[in-house]
Amino acid sequence: LGLRPHQIRATQLLDNGPVWLGLLLDSADTVLGLTSDHARLKDLGEDVGVIHIAPDAGDNPERPGAVVRAFAAPMGNPEDPVTGSLNASLAQWLIAEGLAATRYLVAEGECLGRAGRVYIRQDAQGKVWVGGHTVTCIEGTALL
Repeated sequence: LGLRPHQIRATQLLDNGPVWLGLLLDSADTVLGLTSDHARLKDLGEDVGVIHIAPDAGDNPERPGAVVRAFAAPMGNPEDPVTGSLNASLAQWLIAEGLAATRYLVAEGECLGRAGRVYIRQDAQGKVWVGGHTVTCIEGTALL
């Protein structure tokens, strides 16, 4: 990804079904400026999710306070525009460590020309909820 050690604030192997190498980065500019070598990421054999959370991320749940990118080269997808499983894992990790508010909005997909928004909320029982809006691109039926 072209990262320098000082740009990585924390790392965690995340597993809620899909396994991700999670990287908490120093700034939104770092996240958005990444250029990935998809062949090397595929050889790594791990999907990599990167995030930056602004210090005031939970102050306004209608304004993105986090920026995420999902590199899933081992699954054959160089970059996923919006990834619920990654956002759920990142939220569980970062909220538990006190690195994120219990409610924030994620911006994901900008580098792919998308404006994905993922709403994160931890309830009083500690469960993390992930939500957002969808757009139907293809509709049809299949005869099996």
